[in-house]
Amino acid sequence: MEKLLPYTGKEFLESLDDGREVWIYGERVKKITDHPAFRNTARMIARLYDALHRDHTEGKGILTCPTEWGGFTHRYFMAQRSAEELVAARDAIAEWSRMTYGWLGRSPDYKAAFLATLGANAEFYAPYQENARRWYRYSQERVPFVNHALVQPPVDRNMAPGAPGGPTDVYAHVTKETDAGVHVTGAKVVATGSVVRADVPSRAVVAGDPARVVSWRGERPDGA
Repeated sequence: MEKLLPYTGKEFLESLDDGREVWIYGERVKKITDHPAFRNTARMIARLYDALHRDHTEGKGILTCPTEWGGFTHRYFMAQRSAEELVAARDAIAEWSRMTYGWLGRSPDYKAAFLATLGANAEFYAPYQENARRWYRYSQERVPFVNHALVQPPVDRNMAPGAPGGPTDVYAHVTKETDAGVHVTGAKVVATGSVVRADVPSRAVVAGDPARVVSWRGERPDGA
């Protein structure tokens, strides 16, 4: 994998114009960065990315630190291994939050703690630990805005997804496995920040049903 650098603000804004389908008030959004419902949020996130590059260029080291691959990253995207690193990561989170005055409920560091586990404990994901390590490197080098979709559609809260007599095609589940990966169909909901995200990992966990115990991602680095 070639060396990558974190998004610049310009790159982030351009990445949102990728054909993603967003609807609001019954109309499809033509361009996220121009739409009054989303443009200010997108621009604020772009400022956060530019702040990363400025911090690195000026050598401040509040937001950024070197990666083991010759680049730099947001401190919270590293797997912290000491009390000092934990405090530095906390300060980096606070620095970004000050820029938004705390009004950006989902910023690119939102899922960074989860992404760091891919490197801190890659063996947990065996036999796919190498995929975990590739994602760990990619997340550090690119600092992608990752959110998640975890909640089952509220069809019938009295029944567990996949329970006998309940709906079988609504909830996310695996329909086929191949050498290229798994085929998943069904829905997940409550994916805050999806409009401006780079990647959406989803997870379906239902006890006793292997087809409904699955975690996947919408996009991936090469080879993952």
